[in-house]
Amino acid sequence: MRRMLIRLLGVAGLLGALAPPALAQDGRKDWGWHSDGKRYWRTEEFAKPFVMPTTTTIEVAPGDQKEGDVLGSKYVGKRTERVYFREVPQGPAKDHECSWRMNYVGKTMSREQFCVENGVEQPCGYAHHRVNRTPEPTVE
Repeated sequence: MRRMLIRLLGVAGLLGALAPPALAQDGRKDWGWHSDGKRYWRTEEFAKPFVMPTTTTIEVAPGDQKEGDVLGSKYVGKRTERVYFREVPQGPAKDHECSWRMNYVGKTMSREQFCVENGVEQPCGYAHHRVNRTPEPTVE
């Protein structure tokens, strides 16, 4: 009888010691990466829900620059060209979702962009993100 009482007290003690950490896990904590510019480290923090951005960045045609446009560069073949970019509001798209995934082939890793439109997965070329963009002339 005494052994059984000691065992029950031991089990109750273990449950009392392990219950508070188990209850505290309902806070949706996740690991986050931080950097000071030189080193990276992970800390456990509360996960913030993802919110889709309300704006998108588009390339501005030469000569149409306005105040607030950002000077950047884009790759054209093997060269880089200096272009201006502008933040424009992004309307809600119906039946459309852009995402990315890491693609591993052998020892190489690449980031693959794709869109899901009307339930069909397509490679994302950002063509549907451009607002009132005229097609570029083709050079023959």
